[in-house]
Amino acid sequence: MNLKKVKNVIFTFFLSLFTVCLINSGIVKASALPAKYNMDLDFNANTKTVTGSEEVNIKNSTSTDLKNIVFHLYPDSYNKKETMPSQVGISSTQNLTEAQKGDISISKVLVNDKQVNFTQDNQVLKLSLDNNFKSNEDMKVYIEFKLKLPMSTSRLGYIDNDVSLTNWYPILSMYNEKENKWDENTFNVVGESNYSDVGDYTVNLKVPKNYVVASTGKEAEKSSEKDTKVMNLNASNVRDFIIIMSPNYKVLSKEIDGIKVNSYYISKPGEDDSATAQNVLDSAVGAVKFFSQQFGKYPYDELDLMETHLSGGAMEYPQIIQMPMYAQRIQNSTSASRDDDVSYEDSFISEAAVHEVGHQWWYVTVGNDEFKEPFLDESFTAFSTAYYFEKTSGEYSSNSIIPMIGSYNGANIARIASLYKFPSIASGVDKFDNDSTGAGYNLVIYGKGALLMQDLRKRVGDAAFLNIMQTYFKEYKFKNASIDDFLGVIEKVSGKSVSDAIRASLNSDNYTADNLKLTDDQIQKMADQQKKDRLKNLEKNKGLILGSILLRQLNGEKTILVTPSNLTDDEKKSIDAITKNKIFDSSNISLKQDKDLTDNDISNNNIVLLGNPWKNKAFDSMKNSLPVTINKDGISSSAFSFKGENINGAFTVKNPKNANKLIFVLFWTKDNSIYTDLDWYTGSQFTISIDNKQFFKGSF
Repeated sequence: MNLKKVKNVIFTFFLSLFTVCLINSGIVKASALPAKYNMDLDFNANTKTVTGSEEVNIKNSTSTDLKNIVFHLYPDSYNKKETMPSQVGISSTQNLTEAQKGDISISKVLVNDKQVNFTQDNQVLKLSLDNNFKSNEDMKVYIEFKLKLPMSTSRLGYIDNDVSLTNWYPILSMYNEKENKWDENTFNVVGESNYSDVGDYTVNLKVPKNYVVASTGKEAEKSSEKDTKVMNLNASNVRDFIIIMSPNYKVLSKEIDGIKVNSYYISKPGEDDSATAQNVLDSAVGAVKFFSQQFGKYPYDELDLMETHLSGGAMEYPQIIQMPMYAQRIQNSTSASRDDDVSYEDSFISEAAVHEVGHQWWYVTVGNDEFKEPFLDESFTAFSTAYYFEKTSGEYSSNSIIPMIGSYNGANIARIASLYKFPSIASGVDKFDNDSTGAGYNLVIYGKGALLMQDLRKRVGDAAFLNIMQTYFKEYKFKNASIDDFLGVIEKVSGKSVSDAIRASLNSDNYTADNLKLTDDQIQKMADQQKKDRLKNLEKNKGLILGSILLRQLNGEKTILVTPSNLTDDEKKSIDAITKNKIFDSSNISLKQDKDLTDNDISNNNIVLLGNPWKNKAFDSMKNSLPVTINKDGISSSAFSFKGENINGAFTVKNPKNANKLIFVLFWTKDNSIYTDLDWYTGSQFTISIDNKQFFKGSF
């Protein structure tokens, strides 16, 4: 999952780092109990309940005779706030209303057509068997249940008629043959806790006729009546089954290498964000293609990305991804600058979509015990996401690996690590339960774990690293792997010394990746790229902005700064201050006086004009081509008119002699009154000050 960030995105939480308790999980790969699920479900849109039954056909492929059978009942985690997997939007002092509570109740259980005793407690359904379930035998378990959905912006729940069924049905637990016990871990409040074998699903779902249904696998309408329809849903080789539905969904689709990718978005009055849905689709298609080439082909023929009311990030499931609300995110963004909200939205959505697509490789195809070893899914995916952006957007792009190293490594991290104690990278999610903010989990698993993957890559080189990842994917496709399994692949490809080094780092109490330290040049390039990314996103969504001129300079375009030739002493001091304080990027800027500027200079360069029309001859020569009129009495345009003797400000327009170049004007109407509050990252095209008392921003 992309938590809370997910990159104000997860990395903005990372103001603290960890030292680590030595923990060796000792995971033993669970014995497989392959199962086939057949479900008949009736969704009541008025009560937001699902009444249903499931028949689970199980084969005991272990060498052990089993005395009981265990299913997880994860919806019961929504009975109370303290056990909910996500508490976003609910304050620590707020009690849950009945509508906000979720619940699953079991009414009947049959084993091989005979009723059996069962207990339902602590998110676990335990069946007592009259006879042992012998090795290599088959068993049929029939369960009747009723699911009450919580009104929630968490993973499971509904808002209005938009419904998410995630971790919602009785799912067969995993049996650890070495320890002779079933996995009975509850769904943890921090991170994820999924752990299951792949299975096959056939689901018949009765819903209102106007509902659009998306699920793991494929959907087809089986039958319909006046107000309802029955949808037939099918999936094979999946370790979970998800249904997301709403009468408000529209969909955009694209095929890539025989794989159909669908981007569903909610279309309501005032909330139709098809542009963001297209962004999600494009990001997902690019990620599917990239990860298929790098790690191994996506093993299914369809993938759905769903706009939902999910708070706190996005969430991965087999063949389906739960995205947050698009249209409202701009309004609800916690970004410091309101003008920067759209650029934050674009960055967030693109990164989140790529991250969750990455989980289709790490967790969906190659499974693991997310409760005990989240490194194998979240750290792998966090690295894979940064790796994608490095290869597709450049090594200094904001979501790529070098910025990731900058976020998690260095002196500041070492200092904080000496103050705070966090579990090791190899730790389970329950080791972070005392971390109320989730920052420790994010820092260790999303941060340091991903850093360790880059550490491995640098140790062995790109070719061997990809060999490791591809071998791991191939060997454990549709299986569950452990950290020991992954280390075994490393040893097979690159030797025991590398495997031992990675094992030590996984369990280290102070992993700092010393071989990944950034050079001063890398740090500067990273800072410049972050500026460019931010300005590029702003310009994409707002049009020309004040910072457009800086973006051109950062991209290597030449700019001429034109000063009046008849400046007063005060004006000369102000202009000297501009050049000395590097308000503009000095590496790509040259200075000229207005009397020396030629038409060829204007046509082939970006131009910065300083002064006013009656003192700067270049300014005066272009005044009829500019969208504003400035004189000693005031400033006016088609959109505004201001009077005053002391007016200053700035604006950006296209170069009238070359539409591919810009004119940036920094003007004043009194000596030494240069506008000092110049913000490159505002979403405005102009900024104006009247007598340093009234301030205006906007676009022409």
